[in-house]
Order: sequence, then structure tokens, then C-alpha cells
Amino acid sequence: MPFFSFLFFFTFVLFVATSTLVFAWKYLKTKDVIFLKKLGLVWVIPSVLIALMLYAYYPITKERVVGLYQIDTNFYPGKNADWQKEHFSFEINENDDFLFHEKLKDGTVKTIKGKVVWFRQSPPMVFRIEMEHAHPLVDEYPTLHRGNRAFYYVFDSKFGNMFYRKIR
Repeated sequence: MPFFSFLFFFTFVLFVATSTLVFAWKYLKTKDVIFLKKLGLVWVIPSVLIALMLYAYYPITKERVVGLYQIDTNFYPGKNADWQKEHFSFEINENDDFLFHEKLKDGTVKTIKGKVVWFRQSPPMVFRIEMEHAHPLVDEYPTLHRGNRAFYYVFDSKFGNMFYRKIR
């Protein structure tokens, strides 16, 4: 397998180098803009493909899931989102404890404890939350959404969707 990877990489580099020289020479000789466009494609398309290959695979492991999560106000900015961010957060620790933090009117923080039960033991790590007493803001089955090198959880709650992103 490593030999074929090397052969593919060598062929690819040879193609890009040769195409670059040919299109640059043809442009210098004719001053026709089409050769500059072709030269741009020779460099842009492989660059995009390499970027997609590097960023597309981002496995969500338990180590990446464990941490403190806070409301992400970028989804629906405004007073309500800011208020939610100030009052609600949760964390998942190494012992699979789910700790939901709620800031009360008097400024104290009430922590409600639950347990994370993993559905899968391989990426993406999907879980459900078991709590002794259900909380109206904690979704038993949070939805995992992932993008380039990032992910977030969505809780369906009495406020509608609440978007949590890991902060540490």
C-alpha cells in the first residue's frame, strides 16, 4: 500500500509541475488569458481536494466529547440567546457524569447530575443522558452536528433548540 501511495503522489506532483510549466510557457508565448485560467485550475482544484481530505475526517472520540459546553449564541443571536448562555451550561467528565449547571435568580448555581450512556464505543461517540428526574432543558437524546474540525450538540427543550458548543 505505501508504494501505491508514493506512486500516486509522485504522479500527481509530476502532473502539476509539468502542467504548470506548459501553461506558463504557452501564456508567455501567446499572452492568451485562457492559459492563465488553466494554470489556476491546475493549482486550485488539487488545493481544494487536499483541504477537503484534511478537514473532512474529524472523528468525534470520547476525549473530544468530554468537557464543558456552553450555549453558542452564533446560531440565533439576541437577548434570549445571551440570557441562555449566562444561565445554562453542562459538562461531561471522564467518569461519564453529566452535570447540568443552571444559574438561579439569587446568583447561585444549581447543578443537576445525570449519567452519560454511550450508544457506540467508536467514533462518532453518540450517547443518551440518564437522569433520575427529567429536566425540561435537558434532552435525553442530544443531536450531534459536525462540520469542519468542529461539532456541537442540540438539545430540544422547552425553549426550543438550544445549541451547545464545547468551550474547554
